[in-house]
Amino acid sequence: MATILLRRYNKRIGLYASSSANRGGTGVYTKRLIAGFQEAGISEVVPLGSENRGTVAKLISEHLSIPRMVRKTGFDLLHLPAFGGRTVSGIPYAVTVHDMAFMARRDWFPSLRSIYYRYHFPRVARNASVIIADSDFTVSEIRKFLGLEAHRVYLSAPANVANESVFRRAFDIQGEYILSTGTIEPRKNIDALLAAWPVIKETHPELTLVVAGRWGWGHRKTKLALANTPGVRWVGSIADNLLMSAFSGTKLLVYPSLYEGFGLPPLEAAASGVPFVIGPSETLYEIFASMAAGVSGESHLSIAQAVLHALEKRSDPNELREFAAQFTHARMAMNTYRIYGKAFQ
Repeated sequence: MATILLRRYNKRIGLYASSSANRGGTGVYTKRLIAGFQEAGISEVVPLGSENRGTVAKLISEHLSIPRMVRKTGFDLLHLPAFGGRTVSGIPYAVTVHDMAFMARRDWFPSLRSIYYRYHFPRVARNASVIIADSDFTVSEIRKFLGLEAHRVYLSAPANVANESVFRRAFDIQGEYILSTGTIEPRKNIDALLAAWPVIKETHPELTLVVAGRWGWGHRKTKLALANTPGVRWVGSIADNLLMSAFSGTKLLVYPSLYEGFGLPPLEAAASGVPFVIGPSETLYEIFASMAAGVSGESHLSIAQAVLHALEKRSDPNELREFAAQFTHARMAMNTYRIYGKAFQ
């Protein structure tokens, strides 16, 4: 029924899907976007190169195989959901810009990565026919740093019915725990969370802090603290089913991030009926402040206070799930499809 409300374009749209194999946020976004097009019955969007491949095979597919196939088959628009892929001369393209952290805070990134991001991403964005952004804040950041206009489409998360026992058995997690998840990098503010943990443990010695997420980059002391802080379990990058199981069993999500384009973990917590604490990121405040059990500042004491307050606060799991239910894959896909139309005007 929802698709009837869409203005359908007599156009073929190719979606670079190779990033869907990525365990990070861009991979999750791409997988959910593809699922959303399927749920909404939007057959005009064709995933390209969605096979789970190694890095070399992925690059060959993105830069040789897919462009060759695009030229031969013919598409009216290409979509780069994670800046991966090679544009094809004569075919307009859309690009999703997830955040502008690489422009806002260069010191959060390794030097070579920062240089590459600042050279490649703006160039791709400036030549795009349509720019899609994850939040109103990111729209404003694109305007600020690149002087370009973008169109906001919020991301999505599925309802979570996973059984917590799957995660507990996999990592031998006993008793109550709180969860923090995301790639380990400086803007996630994990150092401050780890410094806050002893303060939290004074009041709640029964709790474990579970940190789920791959190591991205940062100081060696962060990795050492993750491995050696008493009461902290760093389980690394885990499969989607294990992460959803971890959400099902946690007492609270703590997401103290300083800068986000959207911030999926609080939405995934809400979809699990789990309360959450967010950090001072403007995007997190934009989307989640009305539902958050607590909002922290940057410091470890602020995080500790927010967590301790949230642990004492009563929350309604059904209210959290109702909030998350607004952010469906199909809605994200339909809004994205509407924005594609701006390339055909």
